[in-house]
Amino acid sequence: MAPTPINFKNIPVQAGIISKIISLDIDANNCFQELDDAISSDQGVASLVLRVVNSPFYNRGNKVTTIPFAISLLGYSVVRSLALLAFSRSLFSQTRNELFRLHIWQHSLLTAIASQNICEEFGNAKLNDEAFIAGLMHDIGKVLMYNHNPEMYQDVFKFAFENNCSSVQAEHHYFGFDHCQVGAEAVLEWKLPERFKAYMGVDLSTPPADHHTDIVLTSLRAANFLLKAAGIGGPEIDDYDIKKSALSSFGLRDAVHENLLHEQFIPGLMENETYKLCASI
Repeated sequence: MAPTPINFKNIPVQAGIISKIISLDIDANNCFQELDDAISSDQGVASLVLRVVNSPFYNRGNKVTTIPFAISLLGYSVVRSLALLAFSRSLFSQTRNELFRLHIWQHSLLTAIASQNICEEFGNAKLNDEAFIAGLMHDIGKVLMYNHNPEMYQDVFKFAFENNCSSVQAEHHYFGFDHCQVGAEAVLEWKLPERFKAYMGVDLSTPPADHHTDIVLTSLRAANFLLKAAGIGGPEIDDYDIKKSALSSFGLRDAVHENLLHEQFIPGLMENETYKLCASI
């Protein structure tokens, strides 16, 4: 398959830091120093992390002015997630288009939170962070395509909704390639772990035969579907049975269905402090 014309270096932050942050070993003796070095190497990411850390929700009473202080107060996991939020937001912030903000940025942020919540249902806390990251990064291909040609991608939005088709179909109609191809290329260009191709480089609406064995991927697929079904990232789906059937196809048990399809699940995500802090910045 021919490479896409996307310029992966034309982004407002250093792509190398995301690979460093994702690949850090939380159990390593030097993980604290490596996380500090990675975040501090990009002023934009460091500034946004400190801005969020000093918000009323995270602040512990003392103004945080350094990344090491932030890590010592909030812990490695929280600061790592905030750094990835900052990286993603820097990519999304190049446009103020409302359709883009709702169907890509807010969709990605809510999918990250939902994916983490669903992963918790499986009882494997060690995977929660990765589920959040996967949700945050899964539509990066769309962001890069939008930044490559904003006018054409607005036509993609319009075409997908008017024809009730997938974004992949609409992207091929206008660009000749899709965000999954771009996402897979980004994994290579940015030197992300190989497993991220499953999050960023595939159509999440078409589960592979063995997807039930991957808790993070199952959580991501379910979260992505639920947000789209709520009209955030795709056409709204009102039919309860259709939604329940989709969740079953992702390998989720009935008890989890009830929680995820409850009328307060999506509004509850929007009450999450991380979402409220980051949705509008």
